[in-house]
Formats: sequence, structure tokens, C-alpha cells
Amino acid sequence: MANKCILGAKASVSKPNEKWGFSRESSDSKDISNKDPLTGLHRTGLDKYLGVIFPETTDWIHDKAFGLHDNVSYRIRPDYRSDSLMMIAEFDGLPHYTDPAVIIKDDKNTNIYKQHGYKVVHIPYFIQLTNEAVAKLFGVKVEESLFNVSYPSLGGVGQKHNPSCLCPEGLKRMARDFKRFPEQYEINIVSVPFYCRRGYICFRYDRYISK
Repeated sequence: MANKCILGAKASVSKPNEKWGFSRESSDSKDISNKDPLTGLHRTGLDKYLGVIFPETTDWIHDKAFGLHDNVSYRIRPDYRSDSLMMIAEFDGLPHYTDPAVIIKDDKNTNIYKQHGYKVVHIPYFIQLTNEAVAKLFGVKVEESLFNVSYPSLGGVGQKHNPSCLCPEGLKRMARDFKRFPEQYEINIVSVPFYCRRGYICFRYDRYISK
């Protein structure tokens, strides 16, 4: 059955689990206490998600220099690093899709982390941490119900995080990411008619990458 899209308080779907909100880099993010103006849903720091995905892991390091590896000192700062898991988790916010220099830097840093044996998990700002997404990204099955996929992640005109505001390389990157998570692509496309009345530009990942 196709997912229904929740758009505001008048939506004719049941109220989802409100514990888990739209992802942000950390619980200290400046907008963490704000609710999404379209859906009314709150934000949840990536640290909270990592806590339930890896409940036994206590060595997550947030926003600290990668440091000394193989006699090379790195100043680059991954969002989250666990040496016990040999894993790095990066929350890719809007600049990772609007600024070509940031996209190039992401590729360079990811290669460095991988060369030193770390698994690198990128979490795009528009891909929410549902149980299915967590299984794909981290290879972990979480029993607790996480983010409700019925909420769209992209905004309309006047909200700078929609596809019309991205650079060309950012659009390609978004297309590749959405192709990995078709269920989240579909729920965002379902919301497009709502935005189209305000001039929203329809995004189709198959326009940007080969099938």
C-alpha cells in the first residue's frame, strides 16, 4: 500500500510516533527546539538516533579533529566517529547540496576516512531515519519504531532546502540519494501537488542520473 503524506494538522492519517523527528546534526543544533512549519514535527539530533541504533556504543566523538593516523595529522572533523565500530557518521545538511566546494571536500574526506579503515555513513538532510533507512545505512535492525515515513522532508517555495535551490552537482547527489530510498522519494513527490500551486519545481531523480 502506498504511503500517505502528512501535510499539516488537517491530514486524514493517524498521528505518528512523535518521539522521533526530522534529523539534525546534534541535539545542540540551533534549530533543534523549533518545529517544522509545514508538518509541525520537531527535530531530533543524530546523537539521539545513534544512541538507539547502537545502544552499547559509548565512544562516539562529535565534531573533533580526525587526528593522527599513520603518522599523518588530520584537522578534518567528522560529525561523529566511533573507533570501536570503526565508523564515521556524517549529517549532510543543505550546504552539502548547494556548494560545489563542499561536495568536493566531502568526497576527499570520505576517501581519507575509508583509507584508514572506517565505514562512512552519510545521512542526507532529506532522508529521514526510518527503520528501513537505518537498516540500509547502518546494517542494523532496530525494534523500536523510528521516524514515520509519512512526513515529507522537502519544503515548498520560500524554503531554501527544496530541489530548486540546489547547485547542479547537488541535484545529481540528491538524485543518487533518493534512488537508494525510493519510499522517501515517493512520499516527497506525493507532496509536490501541494507545492505546485505555489510554483514548486517538480524533481525527478531519473532526470539527473541514468537508471
